[in-house]
Amino acid sequence: MSREIDWHVFDKAADITASAVRGAMGAQGSQPASYVGEVFREIYEALRKASDEMPSKDQRPGFRA
Repeated sequence: MSREIDWHVFDKAADITASAVRGAMGAQGSQPASYVGEVFREIYEALRKASDEMPSKDQRPGFRA
């Protein structure tokens, strides 16, 4: 994965994590702080896996010989 794409994946994972934990943390902070880290790691790994499986922009459509 290129460094540029990796940065976009990291940025998107941070955005999704912030949205996901905002409600889960609640006003009382019912979840431990480590919860945010766990959520981020799971989201980041899922996004990296998905981006690795996407075809490259440089590939041409069709069958390979």
